[in-house]
Amino acid sequence: MNLPPRDYTEQENLIAKSLDDFGMRYQEQADFFPYTVDFFIPDVGMIIEADGYYGHLAKRDAKRDEYLGNHKDVDIIVHIKEKTKETIKERVWQELNRLSDPIRESEK
Repeated sequence: MNLPPRDYTEQENLIAKSLDDFGMRYQEQADFFPYTVDFFIPDVGMIIEADGYYGHLAKRDAKRDEYLGNHKDVDIIVHIKEKTKETIKERVWQELNRLSDPIRESEK
């Protein structure tokens, strides 16, 4: 079980708890120089960004996402806007299922 840093937002704590519930191994505040992402799940190449409480700057995020999307270890970037554990867990589950979607696999 990963323990989130003390300065995590409530939403980030809920994301961490959801990933723990799924038994996912993840890194919090993972470095992808020059960027740092909220969560990285190396086993599935997923980055999760917590966007729900403070929002983010769309233009800056688009530039960062384009850079990260070209990283060899990243298959998907998920922006979580949901604010409850149940909705966060459902969103993460949906995104994990998308990773094994045969249509998505054919796009590679």
